[in-house]
Amino acid sequence: MVWSDPEIKRLSKEFVTVADEAYRLYPEWEGHLRDAAQRPDHVFFKRFGEQMPAGDWNRKGTKQGIYMIGPDAEYLEGRFAASGEPADVRARLRRALERWDALREEKGYANRPVPPKPWAPPPGVEGELVLRVNVRDLPRGAGDRSGARRHEVAESRMWLDFTKWAWNEGWVAIDRARSLVPTGRAEEPVDPAVWRQVVREAFVDTVRGQAPEWKDEEVREARVTMRRREDGRIEYRGSFRAEGGGRAFSGKVYGQGVWDDSKGAFVELDIVALGERSGKAQFNQRENDFGPAPMGVTLSLSRS
Repeated sequence: MVWSDPEIKRLSKEFVTVADEAYRLYPEWEGHLRDAAQRPDHVFFKRFGEQMPAGDWNRKGTKQGIYMIGPDAEYLEGRFAASGEPADVRARLRRALERWDALREEKGYANRPVPPKPWAPPPGVEGELVLRVNVRDLPRGAGDRSGARRHEVAESRMWLDFTKWAWNEGWVAIDRARSLVPTGRAEEPVDPAVWRQVVREAFVDTVRGQAPEWKDEEVREARVTMRRREDGRIEYRGSFRAEGGGRAFSGKVYGQGVWDDSKGAFVELDIVALGERSGKAQFNQRENDFGPAPMGVTLSLSRS
């Protein structure tokens, strides 16, 4: 919830931001902890944690949180599960920068600009064509705030406020980019196997949390056609329906793309799916919001 705060955005630019799985860095179960004991990432994080105030380091439980760490595991600031109060995070970022100024003087560290890094999908997301997936709730009528931006929604300072505005992001990797390129001028179907994969992996209600991809047999409809327009752009139209395990999502698809034959790659590609979802998964925070309700998904070309 805190990252749309203007001051936090500004302060965050002074840090190299890294996200990792807390359980891998510092497992709670003793058996897994023993296995991790010699791993460099665990040793680094453990050294940092041993310097933290007891109230900020959850010694017996999960280490999920926000931590500001020096290059040699020095303690700058941080707290487990510290993502719900913007004022608290602002104060910790400021203290971390103050400690960094003192630390770099003491150890001769040099301030350097945070290096720009091209966008890349996470490890394991590999394919000839990797698309960003954004999924979010859509407004349900006059006065409804579903899908609103955070600053448009009143806060109660409860972490579940995010269910009023959150969206989520993921990725889908397609092995054959040319399967989305027409062979001629006539309308033709996108390879059904490719499009079923997109529906299974990308058209999933992860707006508020985690949900499993659809099983193949749960994809009841996955039809998209493509045609090359007079201006050279490729146009996509279709529909989809997935249902199973107490949840469902169905709707229409529209998109456009530009394929560069000289590069053998897309230089533009944007596809949107709009439809109605219902039900819930175990961890997607829909216990009080079964629907049916509108939801949107976008697929867009990954860019640096």
